[in-house]
Amino acid sequence: MHRYICIGLALLGLSGCGKRDEVKPTRVLVHWHFAGPQTLQTLQPTESARLWAQPETRALWNQTLDKLARAPRRWGLDPDQSAELVRPLMADLFRTEHAFQWQETGGTTTEWILAVRLEPGSMGLWQTNLHRLFLGWTRQEPVPEPEWGGVRWPAPAGTGIRQILLARGDGWLVLAGGPDELPLARGWLREIQTRHRPLPQATQHWARLRVDWPALERRLPAWLKELGLPLTDTLATVSGQQIQFRTELQFSKPHGWEPVPWLFPSNLIREPLVGFCAARGLAPRLRPWLERAGLKLSPVPNQVCAWSLGAAPFQIFLSVPVSDATNTMRELCRVLPPWFNTNSQGRALGWWVVPTNLPAITWEGMPFFGAFCRPAFEEPRQGFIFAGLFPNSPARQSPPPELYHQILSRTNLVYYDWELGGERVRSWQLLSQVVLLLADRRQLDPSTPGARWMSMLSTNVGNVGTSLVVTGPDRMLLTRTAPLGLTGLETVLLAHWLEAPGFPWGWDWPPMPQPRRHPAATGPQKGS
Repeated sequence: MHRYICIGLALLGLSGCGKRDEVKPTRVLVHWHFAGPQTLQTLQPTESARLWAQPETRALWNQTLDKLARAPRRWGLDPDQSAELVRPLMADLFRTEHAFQWQETGGTTTEWILAVRLEPGSMGLWQTNLHRLFLGWTRQEPVPEPEWGGVRWPAPAGTGIRQILLARGDGWLVLAGGPDELPLARGWLREIQTRHRPLPQATQHWARLRVDWPALERRLPAWLKELGLPLTDTLATVSGQQIQFRTELQFSKPHGWEPVPWLFPSNLIREPLVGFCAARGLAPRLRPWLERAGLKLSPVPNQVCAWSLGAAPFQIFLSVPVSDATNTMRELCRVLPPWFNTNSQGRALGWWVVPTNLPAITWEGMPFFGAFCRPAFEEPRQGFIFAGLFPNSPARQSPPPELYHQILSRTNLVYYDWELGGERVRSWQLLSQVVLLLADRRQLDPSTPGARWMSMLSTNVGNVGTSLVVTGPDRMLLTRTAPLGLTGLETVLLAHWLEAPGFPWGWDWPPMPQPRRHPAATGPQKGS
């Protein structure tokens, strides 16, 4: 008996009397790795390189770096001083390999790190400028960090971190912020000591971006939170002469997507096509939005397709297959016109009207286009809701069969999009001008780098392709192949954001200037 008691006491002692230090889980919120321009040049995306070398692209890029160098004003730094110190470093950053990671431990403690591979001539500039920058921000001299040959600053209150570390090793500069222990920074610095780099070398891609959107949910703006994005892991590679992005979507639980037969209004889709997209399996995500809008559609629409023509900028159309097109249109007429007409009062947006002789919606009072939404029937048993901003082409020339074959030949295809990028940039640029006018917002000055960049791309970008396929019960793969990795709509939105006065922290576009009111002329006074 004495032996068993001793063994039991020994086991309790080894296990800490039955108590263990709690291991707090760590989640990587954002991970970014740029393999350097040498890797990109080795892969030789000649079409992308040609557009990147254009004067308009370089001018917009340099203006963007100038603005980003002044962004630390958000944290209380003098923008002129931060621009002087940060701008040379930003020019260096995208000329060399670098990596960034932001992680969270235990749901409360965050740590971030930036590691930059530098030539000896640039290392001194980085250390000097960052020393001056953090001295001005913290108002304190740094404390030596002998273990890593660097220095530390205590972080200002309210920043979410306690320490800032600046260190170097084997040609790498490391900048980190987080708790006192800085475990992530210590791990990367040890890797640099033993393997001469913080991360494995990339050979098959030139950049990687991994974002854990569910872990970031409480930090996201409301509109982005509504999307319910899964974890995304993007590899930037090259396909032929163009850049290709391959993004794996990793869902926390089975996505439940099921294929349904594609239904296209083939008599309405006509040449000259400059863009076509289609998606299916949308009902689960569409249902809560319809319920919130008060639309009672049963069954909930499960797929959609849209296309654009090159004859006029506003020839953009959308079709949704439904089981009962007439009654579905009546439900849309019940909800949509009152909602639009109520929320557009006083904004010169015209009004949505329901004709008396058929269920449809027309957008009246608009000088630029004649938008409509009406039922359409391809055959007696299949109806569609058909909408557009401009009348359809009178020519009934159908697109080539190869377009439909690219969609119908893949049973796991969720989303497909093809466009002539330059044509779509031109169309969306003109449409953005109308939107800004209707919203009483200032137009983008044609002389700005953003406007000149869009004009250049409108005549220099060819095919842009995007697809989303199911690869597993909780996995999907999004693939984008394009000269600069962007669609026409994304290009126009990006240009306006880069030109916004509040970039990068704001999207708000300034209102139209009010016309000057000249004082009324006064006549001669009596007796003069």
